[in-house]
Amino acid sequence: MINRQEMRSRLEILEQAAQQILQQDSAFHEAVRLLQREIDNDPLVQSAVYRLQAAGRRVLRAFVPHIRIRIKTEEGVFTLPGPGAGPQVPADEPVVRLTRELKNAAGAVITRSRCRRDLELIVNRAMAASDSFEDIASELQSAGHEVLISLDLSTYAQLDEAPATLFDALETHQPDVIDEPLKNLLSDYDLIFLKELKINAV
Repeated sequence: MINRQEMRSRLEILEQAAQQILQQDSAFHEAVRLLQREIDNDPLVQSAVYRLQAAGRRVLRAFVPHIRIRIKTEEGVFTLPGPGAGPQVPADEPVVRLTRELKNAAGAVITRSRCRRDLELIVNRAMAASDSFEDIASELQSAGHEVLISLDLSTYAQLDEAPATLFDALETHQPDVIDEPLKNLLSDYDLIFLKELKINAV
């Protein structure tokens, strides 16, 4: 019988092992990059980001998927606390509403994206191929427990109190795409704003 302290220890080891495995998986990073680009290019996402920036909010579009491990036992489901919340922003009804719109728009893209399904397959294959992960998972399963693996994709879009800038979109792109023309890295709304200022994004 595994007690609660041992269960928590195994959960921590499993999640750390999963994160380390995926850090070295190029297919996982490529799928994450494609999914983030898909979200960034969505018109509803771009509209919400633009309006938040117009309201003086800086949108941090960092996208760091987190592996969540749960252990289902007869006593219930054990899981570790999720990642901490992002920077706290003063309550402001229009900003709260726009933030909700942004997260809903990003969530809709994730739900229908083929990249999400690809990521789930990559995660399952990677975990099954890891001896260190499988050893602990097998031990838990032998004790009559079920190990559940899920991918938390809810980290997209946090707000910061720093002023919004025209080049926030650059923060979300990996170094391998920085050599693209600037106009390919900015949203349509940013390009329109630059054009109004008579700045040519090349």
